[in-house]
Amino acid sequence: MFKPIIGINPYYFEYDESFWNGTKEKYFRSVWLAGGLPVTLHHFSSGGTVEDIIERIDGLLLVGGPDIPNTIYGGKHSELLDEDVMHLNREKFDRIIFLAAESFRKPVLGICVGFQHINVIYGGTLFEDIPTQMKGAIDHGDPNGAITNHIVRLDKNSLTAKVMGTSKPTVNSAHHQGINKLGDGLRIVGRSPDGLPEVIEDVKDSGKFIAVQWHPEILQKNKEQKNLFGWLVEEAKKRRIG
Repeated sequence: MFKPIIGINPYYFEYDESFWNGTKEKYFRSVWLAGGLPVTLHHFSSGGTVEDIIERIDGLLLVGGPDIPNTIYGGKHSELLDEDVMHLNREKFDRIIFLAAESFRKPVLGICVGFQHINVIYGGTLFEDIPTQMKGAIDHGDPNGAITNHIVRLDKNSLTAKVMGTSKPTVNSAHHQGINKLGDGLRIVGRSPDGLPEVIEDVKDSGKFIAVQWHPEILQKNKEQKNLFGWLVEEAKKRRIG
């Protein structure tokens, strides 16, 4: 049986005097369970291009990670960033691989920082720290600690609601950053009870990507959450065969 190849952007970090690429197992497992073949992508070496990568994968999973450097979106409060900030090499790689996936019509599922980064790539901005900067914010958990749960209200006509099979999923929350100004060409199709954006899609073509603020890979036994990975794999398969 044909299994579409789903590329996963890597965590990028320094350890033992070397830089490492890595992928959390739950992302791999979620893609496997949905019927896809997960592979960790790698930053370019000498002579490599984004086209070399994107032509060989059928879909892209843009995963979570550390805070995006606020200089990328013109943020003014670096003191509110977490100690762990995304390496500029990863920011650059994630940006160009996402844009290449759009250009080559490869479906994308964005999760947590992947969701935030898509907004930034489209010209949007972020709250560097929700509890400090957003009035009336609910508890969105701790990226380095406790996870909370809350309802997300989805637009019933959105692709995400149709894929998940519900307009009021319960999600897990563990982040201190979120969308402030929405990027051009995006639409918010899901919000948490305090109004914070939780799901975005493209205005003109909702099938380009689904991007969610929470972590569906942790909720592997929940059918609604598994459906997000099912969409990515089935859409990748459809476009490859078509």
